Amino acid sequence: MKIGFCLPRTIDGDEIKRFAQSLEDFEFESIWTEDRLIISTAKINQYPYSKDGSLPVPPEMPFLDILTVLTYIAACTTSIKVGSTVVIVPNRNPILQAKIFATMDVLSKGRTVCGVGVGWFEKEFETLGAPYAQRGPMTDEWLTIFKDLWTSDYPEHQGEFYQYDGIRFYPKPVQKPHIPIWVGGHSRRAIRRTVDYGNAWHPSRQTPEWLEKQLPYLRQYAEEKNRNIDEITISLKRTAHFNDIGIEEGPNPAALGTIIGSTSEITDDIKQCQEIGVHQLTYDFRTGNIDQCIKIMEHFANKVVPKIS
Repeated sequence: MKIGFCLPRTIDGDEIKRFAQSLEDFEFESIWTEDRLIISTAKINQYPYSKDGSLPVPPEMPFLDILTVLTYIAACTTSIKVGSTVVIVPNRNPILQAKIFATMDVLSKGRTVCGVGVGWFEKEFETLGAPYAQRGPMTDEWLTIFKDLWTSDYPEHQGEFYQYDGIRFYPKPVQKPHIPIWVGGHSRRAIRRTVDYGNAWHPSRQTPEWLEKQLPYLRQYAEEKNRNIDEITISLKRTAHFNDIGIEEGPNPAALGTIIGSTSEITDDIKQCQEIGVHQLTYDFRTGNIDQCIKIMEHFANKVVPKIS
């Protein structure tokens, strides 16, 4: 089982570096960060991972740009993978996004993961001038463009939302045939997008029991599309919190799919994930304190990893 952790919310470059290098020292697989450009001053009721649809952060919460942070982390580390969980694809120009990810992969010597999602925050789309109602089809087209630019010597695209020809695009990513695309989302459309465009399915805020119920549809659709299911990584992102190591939870309500338990309970949960076919787990934290997050990762490394390897 491969395990990664999400960067806690901070705008302190030294703290980001310390967290990332600690994660690497503990020999975990990957580090991830989230995408949020703005927060609405009005109450949010669209967030899909809380019981009431509210986003558990205040409007003045500072969010750094996801692609800049990942590039910074790549420069601070040497071995861990750096990934987006997830970049909201339709909110940015496709050629610019493809260029930034390719640059990151070149500079990191092939350690980049392009985690993608369609987004849920209508106000953000409105503010950016992106068509919320078309975010699904636009995401699919942008992914086609990414793969074209990353692999073709003579990229060309004539689509519904974007067109180009007569161009070159270099450098190509280090990873071949292209940077891995991990598709976020928990809908059947996300599963189909994974099979059609992705290398991994990366749903968030769900339980192993929920995930197990979705896997037959993933296998069925992969068979319909003549896609080898063994080529698709299954990843689950959720919050984990140990209640037996002396770290208190933060004040915000726990997101859906959160596991809070003893070391043995969380270890058993990981074993359950292994049994149903999960290949990778990405965790975030119930505390924003960097020292506490590092302590949690150290506990994972010393007390959990030896029992699941």
